[in-house]
Amino acid sequence: MAEFDQNNNTKSEDNLLRLVIMNPPDKGHEALRSMFTQIPYVWLQAECTKYEFLQDVIANQTTPHVVVVAIDADLEKACKAIERLAQEMPDVGILAISKRDDGQAILKSLRAGAKEFLTMPFGVDTLSDALRKLEKVGRVHKSPTVGVNKKEKTLIISFLGSRGGVGCTSLSVNIGATLAADPHNKVVLVDLDLALGDADIALDLVADYTLSDLIENIDKLDMTFLNRSLSKHSTGLALLPHPLNVSDATIINEDHLKRIISLLAACHTHLVLDLSKSLRPTDICALAMSDFIFLVVQLEITSIRNAIRLLSTLDADGRLGPRVKLVLNRVGMVTDITKEKAVELLGRPFFWEVPNDHKVMMESRNSGTPMVKSAPVSKIQQNFSDFADEICSKTKANKGAKSFWHSLFTNKS
Repeated sequence: MAEFDQNNNTKSEDNLLRLVIMNPPDKGHEALRSMFTQIPYVWLQAECTKYEFLQDVIANQTTPHVVVVAIDADLEKACKAIERLAQEMPDVGILAISKRDDGQAILKSLRAGAKEFLTMPFGVDTLSDALRKLEKVGRVHKSPTVGVNKKEKTLIISFLGSRGGVGCTSLSVNIGATLAADPHNKVVLVDLDLALGDADIALDLVADYTLSDLIENIDKLDMTFLNRSLSKHSTGLALLPHPLNVSDATIINEDHLKRIISLLAACHTHLVLDLSKSLRPTDICALAMSDFIFLVVQLEITSIRNAIRLLSTLDADGRLGPRVKLVLNRVGMVTDITKEKAVELLGRPFFWEVPNDHKVMMESRNSGTPMVKSAPVSKIQQNFSDFADEICSKTKANKGAKSFWHSLFTNKS
């Protein structure tokens, strides 16, 4: 019987380079699988351990872009497997690997049909370069780049609070759920307030997996495991929650986050990142990967003062500054500062203003149901729908977004 350990998932492979590994049991090859999982654009689709089963394994999958064959266990069987694969699937790129710098072995594998050969040990960059060469010679039809087609690029937005309690999580949850209401969208909310996040409470979700669970399995993290780890809300919004234990927040670093966000971006249309208030290294990493950074402000002195300080820091980074947009939350509350004065102090206008509707917001929050479901015809949900439209209108891939949310609101009114 054919051996394989990954199930096909056509949704998760859309923007990834699909990979099958022919990797017989060998101590020298134990780290190979881990190396592939470190390349963000690669989806490890299946792994076979016997040369004679390779074709059967591939037959049970969507056709891969690249097959990697470790030839050391049995050179003759390896070359036969390569030759058969090259004849039956000429558009599949074949990469042969070996621990031995053996000229005859290299020649045999190339004659059999391999297009590239690597001698172990090699680094992730060398491996990535080999995959790109396979793409250049026409054996891979999808360019191995995260996002692949720019018109289909995942939109990543971050919500950053000027202080605690300004409404970052409420905005993240409701904008995420509003985006998810469009059936063409696949949206994930990632709670990056690692110590004190509460997006799971706002959605009334009890998660089976959290960010720290993914980090503990980072070496074998692939799309199948990642998608299985997301908690799904009835609105269609998926959630990746903060760690269960506060102490686990310290184990998550920037490299972990880059890997996870890259994989999520490869198979979702929108990522919404709810950040902490402390500008941890993981927050800076998330900001650097974001298309829009929404700095949430209220008309009170502490919030305005902190926003000025945050803007100064973010503007000092030529990459981050242009992505920052100010969002004024809870407009209509009695405040100790006017909007005009706030604009003067901040040195820029507000990109968006969200009205205050405390009663509706609290009912939504306490029930764990975003307003796109709990209060779809409310004034504040109409504001969120317009906000979502404004975000999506910035990308060509979402030209129809406005008509969808407009009709959603109109039909329910």
